Amino acid sequence: MEKRLAYILEQLSSAVSDFENALTIDESSLEATIIDTVHNGQAQKFEFSIELFWKSVKVFLFEQHGLDIASPKGVVKKYFELGYVEYDGCERLLRALDIRNSLSHVYKKEAFIALYEEICSYKGFFASAISGMMHG
Repeated sequence: MEKRLAYILEQLSSAVSDFENALTIDESSLEATIIDTVHNGQAQKFEFSIELFWKSVKVFLFEQHGLDIASPKGVVKKYFELGYVEYDGCERLLRALDIRNSLSHVYKKEAFIALYEEICSYKGFFASAISGMMHG
């Protein structure tokens, strides 16, 4: 594995770990304003994770297969086509990219809450999606 890819995968693993840890925060004794801040931080950790994921896959595809793909969705689709992630994983990754894009255009609390609930469903997901690069 090339040094650049190894470094990027290390960064990705760290970001995913931070995301996973952020989702374990016990909110039961927190005030509403603190919970809101925690949720925003968790959403940001999710954004970092999916951003680093697709960029890591981009480097992986280039270094392992000589493929230079520019768009995040194109990268994820090729990762699937090459067999590194199952169909349902590909669909979830594409949805994660949509969520990431939507977060920068959320102006209503209700919209954020809906996206936040989806974000929480990604706990434990990224590790399996990354495994293709670790063993590829």
